[in-house]
Amino acid sequence: MNPRERVLAALHRQPVDRIPYCEHLVDLNVAMRTVGAMKVVKIMLKTGKKIGFRNLITVLKTTKKVEELAAHPEHIGLLMRFAGIAEPLISKELHRDNITYWGAAGCFEGGKTYLLNPDTPELGSSADGILKSFDDLDKMVFRKDIDQILSGAEEFVKHKGDLAACALIFLGLDPTWHSMGFETFCIACLQEPELVEEILGRVTDWYANIAAELCKLDFDFIWAADDIAYNSAPFFSPKVYRTLLLPHTRKVAEKITKPWIYHSDGNLLPIWKDLTSQGMNAIHPLEAGSMDLKQLKADYGDAITFVGGLDLRILEAGTPEETKQFAEYLIDTLGPTGYIFGSSNSITPHVIPENYRAMIETLLKKGGQQQV
Repeated sequence: MNPRERVLAALHRQPVDRIPYCEHLVDLNVAMRTVGAMKVVKIMLKTGKKIGFRNLITVLKTTKKVEELAAHPEHIGLLMRFAGIAEPLISKELHRDNITYWGAAGCFEGGKTYLLNPDTPELGSSADGILKSFDDLDKMVFRKDIDQILSGAEEFVKHKGDLAACALIFLGLDPTWHSMGFETFCIACLQEPELVEEILGRVTDWYANIAAELCKLDFDFIWAADDIAYNSAPFFSPKVYRTLLLPHTRKVAEKITKPWIYHSDGNLLPIWKDLTSQGMNAIHPLEAGSMDLKQLKADYGDAITFVGGLDLRILEAGTPEETKQFAEYLIDTLGPTGYIFGSSNSITPHVIPENYRAMIETLLKKGGQQQV
């Protein structure tokens, strides 16, 4: 099986030659340290020549170490996330079976995913949102560059080779609660649901439109994100989710005509039935400590594929041996059918390359072969 066949088979809970490996994001510097910095530089130099980025080529020709590339994020981002030229080759080195197009993730003007307090940029996505009342709705200016998004997506999938190409979008809850601020969102769900519905409705209308357009292109699956839960439970009651929020996110889900993975950290069990009624093929990332994986597989493994699970705390602060043991546990517990191997979120800048290497090596040794 090639990577695309492997991923699509797993998403449909069919036998695979080995358990596939997918991440929606791999930090470039960690990738370089894992497979060898200069090997990646050579890949990017070769592919940079193909698409004629003269400034990028100049940077790569003079690069002697990883840190030098970090000084040119605009060039790396262009290759890795939009042009789609280098990512397939680097993914191959990592035995990763997918590549991810991020160009459609942000719904607001300027490609922003959230409308955050501009006075606190140091807080990143933890900054408070600016949509506090109906008077703030004029601040919701959505992207109009749909043609540019889609042309970037078309360019991206041209270079996927035999990898499974996905586009990352949001169902809408994550951009909504971030843009309102978490406290404002939670209170409004109970005291001013009309405000939540207005904001969420506008957000989901945008994502429903872009989802429909992306599904016309040669993507193999969609990765739809929305962080909506703590380790203990969702941010809201099952009733609030069912009556107030789900009708809007369902608008986006109904426009996804490709196989798709749903992403949310935390414990989703209190809303599992309503959540999965949206028709996703898989749930990601199985944040460590949030749900009993053995019970999850026993209860729902016949209906849905599970993705991820390798404790990010181990990848960022543990040892290769701890990584290997946890990887073996995941493969034994969730595999072999209906499981896609991966981290419990993404490969962040803090992941230790030796642990990442141990994670991949364990999959290659233990994740196959099956009769197909």
